Amino acid sequence: MSCSDHTLLHTQSENGHDIAVDIERSELYCCLCSDQVYDPDFDKVVVSKNIMDMPSKTHDSVVDDLMRRSSKRRRLNPVVDLDLKRSKLLVSMMDRRAKSCYPLGLRGLNNLGSTCFMNSVLQALLHAPPFRNYFLSERHDPETCKKRSSDQLCLACDFGVIFSAVYSGDRTPYSPAQFLYSWWQHSANLASYEQQDAHEFFISVLDGIHEREGKERNSNKDNGGCQCIAHRVFSGMLRSDVTCTTCGFTSTTYDPCVDISLNMDTTNFSSVNVANKSVREDTGRSTLLACLDLFTRPERLGSDQKLYCQNCQEKRDSMKQMSIKRLPLVLSLHIKRFEHSSLRRSSRKIDWYLQFPFSLDMTPYLSPSIVRNRFGNRVFGFESDKPDISSEFEIFAVVTHSGMLDSGHYVTYLRLQNQWYKCDDAWITEVDERIVRAAQCYMIFYVQKMLYCKANEDWSCMPISTRRDPFVPIAGCC
Repeated sequence: MSCSDHTLLHTQSENGHDIAVDIERSELYCCLCSDQVYDPDFDKVVVSKNIMDMPSKTHDSVVDDLMRRSSKRRRLNPVVDLDLKRSKLLVSMMDRRAKSCYPLGLRGLNNLGSTCFMNSVLQALLHAPPFRNYFLSERHDPETCKKRSSDQLCLACDFGVIFSAVYSGDRTPYSPAQFLYSWWQHSANLASYEQQDAHEFFISVLDGIHEREGKERNSNKDNGGCQCIAHRVFSGMLRSDVTCTTCGFTSTTYDPCVDISLNMDTTNFSSVNVANKSVREDTGRSTLLACLDLFTRPERLGSDQKLYCQNCQEKRDSMKQMSIKRLPLVLSLHIKRFEHSSLRRSSRKIDWYLQFPFSLDMTPYLSPSIVRNRFGNRVFGFESDKPDISSEFEIFAVVTHSGMLDSGHYVTYLRLQNQWYKCDDAWITEVDERIVRAAQCYMIFYVQKMLYCKANEDWSCMPISTRRDPFVPIAGCC
């Protein structure tokens, strides 16, 4: 596939020549659909080629598991196909490599065989401002890392390699094969699954970076907080208040988190009768603010969840309410679109449309606001009315999932310099924000507004200093 123009002219002049092969990207392209297509046999050839290029001989079992996985791509229902065709009218079809005016760091990632889940999360991490600045300023030194540990596999080191490649200015798609192999070794249980979940991959990657960097950076720290880059960027703190409904005694616990998983309100699902079976139909819509309201709403625990009350000295019925004690620099919100019922022994995907803001104020969901609303105008000595860091965030990445529960495809939309770009594996295209708002968001990434504004500087014209601190000095976050 030499160029998109030649391919389109060729398919118009030759009958039956509708499928093209992009050698550089290892992708099949359908000229009739104007999109990538998936073929299992072609996928196996691509996987075998990338495995042969890996510098290890100890991954035969992992490869066998991977080859047995079913495809997650392109088995979409007709309704989704029609929506995609209508969406293409708003998508710029110009090739990524032909647009040198795109921001530095926009580079496609080759699909190595059903690895869209990995590519989508990597694109979000590669453009998270404080995470990006850390690696581009060479704060993780591979040589020092190898001397400190006998384990030659390090996700942080491999991340540094990807950052160097993506921000090198090279426009051709990059193959993160070595990173995939390192992740397999760190999370062999996930590598053997038939399907991979983007959210699970995100948690696993941060855990892998924490395991290596946490040991090194926390050895001389006495404040109890992890100083690894994964936690410095993504870690926040949740507060859980459990109140006894008999005496009013409240027990408070705090739990660290690297993301927040939000339920969608499914109470308005409608039921239809299909083949004498009651099937719930996804016909609703929700908003991100409604999901956050649901997350922080008081919840009455069931009779089988009675907790021990220290004041009553016995198990009592209680109310539980969540709030956010401390916000991270980068806020990751996971939308629970996949439901699993052990009672019905069934699983399904929630295809609801979710409206989300580009600018988000998290003040109403912080612990001081939640506690104050709970007790009304009573006078209490609140821990702190002012958050440690700013509560205003700007969106910079959205990971979407299209397709069914047992198949589908992940795509990431990036917001750089107030322009949206679609990262579909190796393909990078400029899109209108209406495309982003209409997509089925699965993970939403926000960054503090101050950091987002600084990130809008043109990196292609700004030299990257190896001594530059990747964080803006904000009290309480570093």
